[in-house]
Amino acid sequence: MEKNKGQSFIKGAAILGIAGLIVKIIGAVFRIPLANTIGTEGMSYYEVVYPYYSWLLVISSAGLPTAISKLVSERVTLNDYRGAKAVFNRALVLLLGIGVVTTLIMFLGADVLADISANPKAALSFRALSPALLFVSVMCAYRGYLQGLQRMTGTAVSQVIEQIIKLALGLSLAFALLKKGPEYAAMGALIGVTVSELVALVAIFFMARKSKSRMDELARSQANSKSKLTNVTKSLLAIAVPITIGASISPLTGILDSAMILRTLQKLGFSLREAQTAYSLLRTNVTTLINMPGVLTMSLAMSLVPAISAARASKDRASMMTISRLGLKLALIIGLPCAVGLFLLGKPIMGMLYSSLTESELVLAGDLMRTAAFGVLFLSIVQSMTGLIQGMGKPVVPVLNLFIGFLLKLVTMIILMNIPEINIQGAAVSTVVCYAFAGLADMIYAIRYSKMQVKLLDVFVKPISASLVMGVVCALVFNVVSNTGHEKTATILAVGSAVVVYVVLIFALKMFSRDELLMVPGGKKLVKLLYGGKKNG
Repeated sequence: MEKNKGQSFIKGAAILGIAGLIVKIIGAVFRIPLANTIGTEGMSYYEVVYPYYSWLLVISSAGLPTAISKLVSERVTLNDYRGAKAVFNRALVLLLGIGVVTTLIMFLGADVLADISANPKAALSFRALSPALLFVSVMCAYRGYLQGLQRMTGTAVSQVIEQIIKLALGLSLAFALLKKGPEYAAMGALIGVTVSELVALVAIFFMARKSKSRMDELARSQANSKSKLTNVTKSLLAIAVPITIGASISPLTGILDSAMILRTLQKLGFSLREAQTAYSLLRTNVTTLINMPGVLTMSLAMSLVPAISAARASKDRASMMTISRLGLKLALIIGLPCAVGLFLLGKPIMGMLYSSLTESELVLAGDLMRTAAFGVLFLSIVQSMTGLIQGMGKPVVPVLNLFIGFLLKLVTMIILMNIPEINIQGAAVSTVVCYAFAGLADMIYAIRYSKMQVKLLDVFVKPISASLVMGVVCALVFNVVSNTGHEKTATILAVGSAVVVYVVLIFALKMFSRDELLMVPGGKKLVKLLYGGKKNG
């Protein structure tokens, strides 16, 4: 039982992780030429919309999909198919209503939101993106349902389709409208995003039909029985509301950035153009790279919720312990090397990707990256531990921790950004402070609540040591090759060597135990390779 649940969890995380990487690669392919074409001014219009969009989208895309996933997983585990069907049907109605309301808010309030952000011309972008709120809301019902069945392919495929359409149509419209001005180019790119969400919705609808038909058939076979889930709406909201509040904090930090950065920098003597450039460098160039590792840990979190929920529903304590420990370990194994790599190579990577940046812009972006890189580790912990704690049935805990982190960000940002010598760096530092508090608090709570056995050497020392060794090799390769005058080649070779060294160290240090490897498809061969015939590793 434990092995099957673990394999399902690992498989789900792997599917979403691979899809997430593909999505991020396509997203980078979209954003990099877009930024190089419409410039920092155009990207300031594009970027200023997303915090508000993400905040409104959180209502439908954060809490309810997780609630659907958790409740469907529990109902299926208990063979309550009528309950599972009722969960989906009620959630679909709720999400449709939420989508309509949030779309109207953004569309009708476009001018007000643009003025709040000190970027009046961004109103066009707000209106262009508003219909996407409706399409994503409905799509979230299907994604949550399929994730509850541990069928991650629907989510994965819809995400990839969404990015491909956005890439093709968004770039085309941006280029076509560029002559009218950067604000129109940004609007065209966001129209592409809206259409991509509609196409993704259609795709997942057809992909979910087979699973839904099977569930309807099983539910009909239980026509004479009564589901133990008596109040579906109450059960959904009990899970969704605290998660939604917690998830809204992250886009609120973006809104805080968009509302404060431009105004504060201008108060310090920056021109509007200079303030837009600094804001765009932080939100477009730095944050795009910083968020890439989060794809893997977010996929991990999405798989942790139904996996832990199913183990908890069946009172399988052993599975809960194993999956919890593995979730924490994977967060560190992913977050640590990414933080080290971006700290060391952030500037040359951005120089290679964003050819339109001037030398002074690249220097500022590199400085911001070195600060923001510390947040990668803590964001990885926040995402994975949030999924773990939600699956344990304690969704309020990560909400409180992240809210306290948000308050710390607000105070830190106000203090630091108003110091002229620090200025925009204050925004980067404040975000690190936010996630550092939330991540550490979540990790401590998850360890204590689950009573998981955490070996310091296995969970912490090995990933830290491997990341440091990787960092030394990475820095040496980059410095040696870049001294020949080939910085792009040096960057590529340094990244490649870092990946190889870290993967070798994962196996050399035996970061995964025999039981953990057995959860992975093909794990028996890995166990034989690493541990031979030994029973203990």
